[in-house]
Amino acid sequence: MRRVHVKPALFYATLAAVLGLCAVAPRLDLGESRSAVMASAILVFAILNWIAETAPIAVTSLAVVAITPLTGLMSFSQSVQKSFGNSIFGFFLGVLLLSYAFRETDLGKLISRGIFRLFGKSPRGVVLGIMISGALLAMWVTEVAAAAIVFPIALSIWDKAAGREDHAALGRAMMLGVAWGCAFGGVATPIATGANLIAVSYLEEYCGISVDFGQWMLIGVPICATLIAVGWLILTRPLKNREPLQTGGEAVRFGRREKWLSVIFGCAVMMWVFGGLIGLESYHAALICALMMFLPGVEVVEWKKAIQNISWDSILLICAGVLIGDLLYSSGVAETLARAFFVPQLLSGGLLVRGVYIVLSVSVLKILFSSNTVSGVVLVPIMISLATAYGLSPWGVVAPCIFSSALSLIVISSSPVNVIPYSSRAFTPGDMARYGLVMTVLTALIIGGWLALLGVN
Repeated sequence: MRRVHVKPALFYATLAAVLGLCAVAPRLDLGESRSAVMASAILVFAILNWIAETAPIAVTSLAVVAITPLTGLMSFSQSVQKSFGNSIFGFFLGVLLLSYAFRETDLGKLISRGIFRLFGKSPRGVVLGIMISGALLAMWVTEVAAAAIVFPIALSIWDKAAGREDHAALGRAMMLGVAWGCAFGGVATPIATGANLIAVSYLEEYCGISVDFGQWMLIGVPICATLIAVGWLILTRPLKNREPLQTGGEAVRFGRREKWLSVIFGCAVMMWVFGGLIGLESYHAALICALMMFLPGVEVVEWKKAIQNISWDSILLICAGVLIGDLLYSSGVAETLARAFFVPQLLSGGLLVRGVYIVLSVSVLKILFSSNTVSGVVLVPIMISLATAYGLSPWGVVAPCIFSSALSLIVISSSPVNVIPYSSRAFTPGDMARYGLVMTVLTALIIGGWLALLGVN
């Protein structure tokens, strides 16, 4: 019983500390450091309660929006505008509605089945098909939705292989393949994860740098493809049995809903990639295409079901994250943290050294933050301040940070993408950490190498 009360105690203790600081701050002679102290208090409150899950993520996120005006850093209307008024709100809402449609219809399963047929029925081929399916879906419908689509297909194949001698090793490779494939796909496009969206938003707001789909994919797709190839070699190395697997499953169909969703999804991809040529922002395109699913006569999914089943926690977390990022950047806290965390000499040691160093540093810090989106909220403004302080390119510093923050390869709880395949119990936390540590080191070399090769500075 005692452990049950720890989380509420932590929530109320951190809340009381912030409110107490808000009350006494006007009487303290803090001078120019007042904004930094208050922004730091909001940051600590948010991180502790998000990581410890003392309250629902949405509750903590809304608390951040509600408390910020009490700090004197901005008014309530400004707090709402910086969070829910940001265009990222409509963008992520549209992406999550599209993701729900993929889960509710058979289109995602049909795409996955086609990829499985393409790569054959050998154990190694099936694992590759799983990873590529997850990556391709995660590029467009968020990595969590991709995992939700691919996981039951992979689980069905593994269940049919119950009599094989390598059943345990096969399950480990397949389920880690679900997690890794979807995570790797999260690198390829700016819409795959909340952290990616936050990075794009921060770069545009604070640096005046617009990173469109083409610019992102020019870097993200080669990194994603290389990660898949290397990850597949690592996961399938223990698989010695070449006996074909049964890849069949429950019947799926390409009906009216799937046809409409295919058209709408195709429109979304075209708008995201080429919309800039006609002045259509990717944020706007996501919401337009999501709304198309609910038009009379189209009705791919039901509005009431869709709005009830999307992750509002994720939306509120991102909105609160954008607000916190603004507080960190404008108060100077981000620059202070940047100077404390990163060594200038390593950042100036060339593109490869810088990329590897940032990726490894972020991978370590992510274990502390225990969330991809929280990592993006905290680390991206730090990296932008770091670039400003040392005269570096903001995109060249943010790119390795955000690519690595999308990858949670060591700790299961760091991402729902890991939790979904872990529910199969095909691998243990120790398996995840053991394979993940190796892949994390290789990931640093891959991301750093591609950034150096493409001259991202």
